[in-house]
Amino acid sequence: MAWNIRSLADASSRVRGAFRQYMPGTDSALKNNFVTVTGKVLAGLAHEFELRMAYLAKQLFARTATGSFLALHASDVGIYRKPAAPASGTISGLATPSMTFPAGIRFASGTQTYVSVTPATSGLYGAVAFSVQAEATGSQTNRDADGILTVSDPVLWPDLQEEFLVGSDGLGGGADIEDTDSLRTRVLFRKRNPPGGGRLTDYEGIVLDVPGAIKAWAFRRPLSPGFVAVFFLFKGRPNLIPTAGDVLVVQAAIDAERLIRVDDSVAVAPTPRPIDLVINGLANDTATVRDAIETAITAMFFEKCRPGIPGYTFTLSRSWITEAISQASGEKRHVLSLPLDDVTLTNGEFPVLGSVTYGA
Repeated sequence: MAWNIRSLADASSRVRGAFRQYMPGTDSALKNNFVTVTGKVLAGLAHEFELRMAYLAKQLFARTATGSFLALHASDVGIYRKPAAPASGTISGLATPSMTFPAGIRFASGTQTYVSVTPATSGLYGAVAFSVQAEATGSQTNRDADGILTVSDPVLWPDLQEEFLVGSDGLGGGADIEDTDSLRTRVLFRKRNPPGGGRLTDYEGIVLDVPGAIKAWAFRRPLSPGFVAVFFLFKGRPNLIPTAGDVLVVQAAIDAERLIRVDDSVAVAPTPRPIDLVINGLANDTATVRDAIETAITAMFFEKCRPGIPGYTFTLSRSWITEAISQASGEKRHVLSLPLDDVTLTNGEFPVLGSVTYGA
């Protein structure tokens, strides 16, 4: 039940009424009367007290708690704010053949530095691969496949080629510190889905505990008893679709838990399904309104949709797109000409915004 806060006028009226009731003969209606002044002071104090009580009432529930109170709710069920995480992965290049290099070699890409975490030995023809991890944390440490890292101290490592290429999986797993909305979502998810010894929600919870993972869906694989697949979205990626490096990090988290199912290679990046739109008759057609519309549709995909799989497809309702457009700030009228009907998602597809065409 919400805590109701009386207005200053209501509180003041109650105080004046109490004076008249318990001190017969007093007149709290006179402007400069002592009773009138005292009543206003007491009403102000009561109002401040009720504001404080309303704030504390919100902190009783994880749904409305803020700051350190939300952190306390989370810690009660063993959940803590996810720290910022560094990106990691593999890079490859050339070196003097048949040489062993220790861990601790530093590489650079832009303003970020990376350190090899295990020794590596070059092959007969000089090919060598290093497992590296960023020295800093955050989403800015992620790197796409085939990006270039350079040896930071070439004088110290003359047997190494100066430039190395990021592997095909990229450098992934880098994430910023968890925000309040994400922490609240995980706390509510945990309260609604207590651990069950390998239930699908257990897998979703493991994935959501990984820094950067913001949404997860676990499915039983059709016709494969005991096998599961966990699709997830990753913050800071285009359309929130995780890279191969992100998948490796999430799979490692699942492997660390080792639940009772056959859970090798169950972390899966959704397949982006572009949804092309044709919007006609936009009454207030400005760049600002167009940006608001596209932002609203992308947010709707995140809030309402999930990946579809064979035997458990997902239907993206055309009406949801129309609703999202109508709720965009500044939109007054429109006609959605494409898609013509609902869109069915399967084979791990997740909707992303495709081309948007605005017509007369």
